[in-house]
Amino acid sequence: MADTLKETRCESQDTVASARSLAASSKQIDADMELPYSHFSAKSRVMIVVITAFTGLISPLASNMYYPSITTVRDDLNTTQSGITWTITAFVIAMAIFPLLWSNLADSIGRKPVYALSMLIFTCGSVGCALSRSLTALIAARVVQSAGSSAVQSAGAGTISDIYPREQRGTALGIYYLGPLLGPCLGPLIGGYIGQDAGWRWVFWVLAILGGVLLLLALFVLPETHRRIVSKTHSIQPVNIPPALSFKDNNPLLDIATVRYPVVALSMFLFAMLFGTYFTNATAQPLAYEGIYRLSQGMSGLCFLSSGVGCILGSTSGGRVTDLLLARHRRALEAATDSERVEDIKIPAEARLGAMWVGISLFMCAVIICGWLIEYELALAGVLVVQFFIGAGMAFTFQSLGGYLIDVFPTRSARITGVQNFWRSLWAAVIVQLFPTMHENIGWGWSYTVMFFLTLAALLLMQVVVFRGERLRQRFGPGPELR
Repeated sequence: MADTLKETRCESQDTVASARSLAASSKQIDADMELPYSHFSAKSRVMIVVITAFTGLISPLASNMYYPSITTVRDDLNTTQSGITWTITAFVIAMAIFPLLWSNLADSIGRKPVYALSMLIFTCGSVGCALSRSLTALIAARVVQSAGSSAVQSAGAGTISDIYPREQRGTALGIYYLGPLLGPCLGPLIGGYIGQDAGWRWVFWVLAILGGVLLLLALFVLPETHRRIVSKTHSIQPVNIPPALSFKDNNPLLDIATVRYPVVALSMFLFAMLFGTYFTNATAQPLAYEGIYRLSQGMSGLCFLSSGVGCILGSTSGGRVTDLLLARHRRALEAATDSERVEDIKIPAEARLGAMWVGISLFMCAVIICGWLIEYELALAGVLVVQFFIGAGMAFTFQSLGGYLIDVFPTRSARITGVQNFWRSLWAAVIVQLFPTMHENIGWGWSYTVMFFLTLAALLLMQVVVFRGERLRQRFGPGPELR
């Protein structure tokens, strides 16, 4: 009898302990569900996005402000057209390589030091360009300039991922991408008039001044946003804190190797074809405006406003549309599971790709029409209209692709953006070098048609990711995205 009572008492104690453990677990789950994604206020986050977008403008601005003055620089430095083209190619190659290094640094020591150091390097490179007296010196200074300006190409998307959850990230990315996408449009406009009125060296002096302003903003206004670093200063820990990286992890070659994942390889291929076509079109337009339509250097730059306005509308609307798509998927999952809360991890990253067809269809149709309009020297107004749709389609599609990769690599957003920038810039450097030979031998129309079909091939392959991406990630990696 005593043994029975003792056994019953033990069972009761076990039951009470289990109940207490269950209650504690429930409280912990509730607490986890209430954890903030970011400690920054709404106003602070908007300020961070605006400064990041402004900083993201600097690399394409530095690349494109220079284009209208190329012939002047060539004559001033007494070099050839082939030689002066290397000042563009060297910049783009550096823009492909250095973000891989910056992204590792940004994930290790934080975003703020990277922004400050990169703007210091960019400012020094711009001063070097302004003072260059030979082609070799200008090429070297352009590499330094590109090395500094390229940091935000990877760190910028990481900053957005730091402060916004998935369902708000598309809109924020739309604002951020305005900087990188407006550069190729505003650069020739600003650079054209500066070069025409003040000389090509003042193009680089203006960039140096702008770099100095951004350096001051990075030092005294922009806060640190890296989630692991910010979490150390708050008692309440935000969700999804990335782990500290070991020395072995800080290897850019490991980042490049992410193309072993099918979803990454196919996404990078489309990114490269898309950006290569867009970048080549931007660099080729002055040849058409000044050579075929007989516009002045300043008026040639003014024509880039067409694609610039398209970029603004495409970027802002594309970000909003992707956010709405994720919200719709969340509501569908809530209805299907009869639950008030469904974790983002259950929403596949591929949901963000649903609207991609809208942007890329506009882009591709506009590209092929643009080539043949220039080929037959038809109305300039028609060229400007299709340039608007090239800008809008490109910016819209960037939201889907860029947001998708960040969702797949939420704790390595800066690094995957650096990889994306590497492949797209590498292809852009190749196609920019090939385009002069292409359009001289087969004409504008067929050159643009070649770029159209390359982009079409990449788009068709990308449909494997759109419809089978989640299964591919489950089988080949990377693992399921986090919140």
